[in-house]
Amino acid sequence: MKESQTQMLNHSEAKVRLLDTYIQKYLNILSRSQHVADIYLYDLFCGSGVYENGGEGSPVIFMRAIKNMFFRNESVGIENSSYHCWFNDIDADKIQKVEQYINDKKLYYPQFGDLKISSKEYEAILPDVIGQINKLKREKAFVFIDPYGYKNISLNHIKKLLESKKSEVLLFLPTQFMFRFERKGAPECLKKFIRELLPEREWPNSHTGIDFIENLKSAFRSHLGNEYYVDTFIIKREANQYFCLFFFTSHIYGFEKMLEAKWQVDKNEGRGWDFNANGSMSLFVDQVSQARVNKLEASLLSHLKIPRTNVDLYWFILHEGFRTVHGNDVLKRLSREGKINVTPVGGEKTRRGAFYLGHDYYKDNLAKILVKSNI
Repeated sequence: MKESQTQMLNHSEAKVRLLDTYIQKYLNILSRSQHVADIYLYDLFCGSGVYENGGEGSPVIFMRAIKNMFFRNESVGIENSSYHCWFNDIDADKIQKVEQYINDKKLYYPQFGDLKISSKEYEAILPDVIGQINKLKREKAFVFIDPYGYKNISLNHIKKLLESKKSEVLLFLPTQFMFRFERKGAPECLKKFIRELLPEREWPNSHTGIDFIENLKSAFRSHLGNEYYVDTFIIKREANQYFCLFFFTSHIYGFEKMLEAKWQVDKNEGRGWDFNANGSMSLFVDQVSQARVNKLEASLLSHLKIPRTNVDLYWFILHEGFRTVHGNDVLKRLSREGKINVTPVGGEKTRRGAFYLGHDYYKDNLAKILVKSNI
């Protein structure tokens, strides 16, 4: 058995930290929404839940988050949603360990909701998972897929999991291994994976592992279309070795919360995680965040060659991988330097220095200002 399956290695810890950060935001928002009755969490390659060196895995992260949210809401008089979990792994021994650990740590109580634990092939349970999600009405679902390799993973699976627009998917891919064989001796499973995205002859050259991840993200976005948002969280394991989590959603607010989680984990770049000798957790420790800010500034000035509303700018800034707070900072500086013009829409009064980049303005299509580049 691989060490990564028994010991919690650095890249596994990075996965779990991002998952934990996001799922806490996810549960906090949905459990307080009057429009969401139940929340369904699926972990389709859940592993044993705890590693030999004591690190806790994804199913335990889910259960701790649910337990904490449930009792926190109860303590302040907030009515809880029902939280239903389905943990699956092909390895029956691992499933037994998950169940035992959850029981020993008292992480599950029946009042939380249903807890289903199974030991089946991923492709055998997937139709049932998709069927459940497609029946959701006032419920939401989150699906975590952390496979042993990638040969069973299909873009069509992701599309089917998303098509009800009631779900979000977080997928881990061993992109370093995929990149290594991209051009030389590519196994059939990699060729098949790429062919789902676009014809092999159209697949662009990847000079680095980062290039390969960016090419994958672009292909996912192109194939899924504008109805869906796709983002990445890159994990650097060793020099020039990059693995990646891909996040898929049809909801821009969920996309914004994942961006917040990424920037919370990687405060310098909002892109990923690198374990190095000094304990830093930024992907590129030799670069400062100013480089990323400069990139956002250049992208905005290009985008603003024609007038854009605050509604459009909210979408654009998130799509570039930044939080609205970063967008506000850059736009304020550009305004002070006279590089952009800001005018109210319809003569409406606006606050000086305000750019109205919140989700509520986007949701209601409430255009307050027009912004245009002067250069």
